[in-house]
Amino acid sequence: MKSFWIKLLLCLPLLSAAQEDDQVLDGIAAMVGDKIILKSDVLQLANMVALQNRVDIMQNPAARQAFETRALESLITQNILIARAKIDSLDDVSADRVDQALEQQMDNIMAQVGTEENFLAVVGQTVRDFRRERWDMVRDQLVAEQYQKDRIGKVTITRPEVLAFFESYRDSLPQIDKRVEISQITLPIQAGLLAQSAAQTLAHAVRERVLAGESFADLASEYSQDPVSQSRGGELGFVRRGQLVPAFERSAFSLRPGETSAVVKTVFGYHIIQLIDRQGERVNVRHILLKAESSAADRELALDRIREAYFTLVDNPGWFDSLAAAFQDSADSKVPAYIGWVEMQKLPSEAFRNALFGAKPDEITPPFETEEGFHILRVHDVKQGGAPTLELYYPQIEALALQRKQGQYFEKWLNIIRKGLFIKIL
Repeated sequence: MKSFWIKLLLCLPLLSAAQEDDQVLDGIAAMVGDKIILKSDVLQLANMVALQNRVDIMQNPAARQAFETRALESLITQNILIARAKIDSLDDVSADRVDQALEQQMDNIMAQVGTEENFLAVVGQTVRDFRRERWDMVRDQLVAEQYQKDRIGKVTITRPEVLAFFESYRDSLPQIDKRVEISQITLPIQAGLLAQSAAQTLAHAVRERVLAGESFADLASEYSQDPVSQSRGGELGFVRRGQLVPAFERSAFSLRPGETSAVVKTVFGYHIIQLIDRQGERVNVRHILLKAESSAADRELALDRIREAYFTLVDNPGWFDSLAAAFQDSADSKVPAYIGWVEMQKLPSEAFRNALFGAKPDEITPPFETEEGFHILRVHDVKQGGAPTLELYYPQIEALALQRKQGQYFEKWLNIIRKGLFIKIL
């Protein structure tokens, strides 16, 4: 449970300004060494966990007390870890890593609120002030997480220990869902030549307006068809090399700050890209996406292609990987062909589950359609669900046994460390 709460700190959003006015009590909740924990920090974490568990703690005083008690204990644990990390010289976290974690938090919040104006209304701070004040907090969170991983990472487990764990807990182990090992061929439904030409022409016209001095962010808000970045003036936030489709990535990493790209075509449509900043192998860019809308005729063409591929594979199943690579190249896609082991209930959609219903090893599914286009799946292997057995699920049972041993070790170590630190709950 402690591990869950500590990890949760890394994705903790803020309460709204209105909530803070009504709920946050000023003052110190606890002290750990020379560090203080504010009551507002405790309430913020308690509210987040309650929301994730769909518990209205404002209407349930007993639940509120329980969540706040857990939140306080979690924050105390975090500060203990930070104190020990300093003693053991393991509190070094790169600024680049902190920036990345902070940007991820910013992106999560912006995805929820939409605009900087809404950000100010919800958070009670400007984006700039939030980023500046949040940086040290994010760094502390990363130090604590890193140090905990270092401590429990030294714990190992032997096969006899796994067997003993299984014998003791076999009746209470969770049921295993059916799992499949699969690869896929994906074919997006691409728009025809007339639609492509219209989208490309508009992209060139919008780019000329950027070059003439109009605001890139304003034009992105007006024209871009990327629903995630449109409300942020086209800004994607920092992304690393390897996270973007190839053509977009090549263009983004070739730009200088403030420079605007030529029109770039990807599987998503036509992009105009502007580099905001580059830090090593990370870039922050704005983009305007203009899509060519596909027609019923385009869908029929894609269906003919995927059917042709399927009938080829029925006679030549060994060609699957080669065909998958060819379809990836034609779509300029980074979607991997090999997916690996996936639980049936965790497949991307009902269409995937239906295609794999009753599937057997070495089978190739008929084509099926999702929002991403058409798919063909190759089934490498299948593991039926039910009560876990050592024969079929030793790696999963070993992971559970190791997790339990690590948890026991961490609790024991933490109790020893607590005795050597000044901790006062107010």
